[in-house]
Amino acid sequence: MYTLTCVHCKIKFIKSRKNYKFCSITCANRHNLNNFNFIKVPRKNKYLAEFLGICLGDGTTHTYQVTVSLNSIADKDYHQYVINLIKKLFPTVTISIVKRNFNMVDIKINSKIVAEFMRGMGVVPNNKYVPDWIKTNKSFSNYCVRGLIDTEGSISFKHYKSRKRESVYKQLNFRNYNPLLMNFVHKHLTNLEIKPSVSPKKSLYISNPKSINLYLRIIGFSNPKLLRKVTL
Repeated sequence: MYTLTCVHCKIKFIKSRKNYKFCSITCANRHNLNNFNFIKVPRKNKYLAEFLGICLGDGTTHTYQVTVSLNSIADKDYHQYVINLIKKLFPTVTISIVKRNFNMVDIKINSKIVAEFMRGMGVVPNNKYVPDWIKTNKSFSNYCVRGLIDTEGSISFKHYKSRKRESVYKQLNFRNYNPLLMNFVHKHLTNLEIKPSVSPKKSLYISNPKSINLYLRIIGFSNPKLLRKVTL
């Protein structure tokens, strides 16, 4: 157990982990309201496009918070990248890191104004969508797709056996149950002449080596987990 001091009310409190900054959600909310005028929302740029992709993949919004939920083990090397991206976009907000269980961690932006901003960008619980300013801009779409696949994508290895030989090939997978997001990723990749296939199980995959290399060259990964596996 750790004895901590609340950033807002300065009262000491006890928690099982030392990454808590507030003694209660009330203090977190009041702290953000006190700094309401100092929070500026960013311009539309590649960093916002990528962060939006991350939130459309593994994020959600609440009244006073934006939360990105990642695997605490598989995405361990990706956590700091996401935190740095948040700091670049919203330098004055308070960020909390909360480990939910043995393999999940929540990166929380404690700000009502940022939560409202991200909802206006399409991060609407149970109804996420990609805004037009991204869909109509090729570069922004590249970064948004990167964020989506960094969070909802995976690399698998498939075995193919013929009469003459047995081979192994890589496959880039993306799964999401939101048809708007699936259609956006599929359409953008197709426009880039990357050849994705869609399965009946709400997943999209790229298995052609040329298409995977094209994806790496044009879009790429920010998540080290995927970059390590695709270069094996």
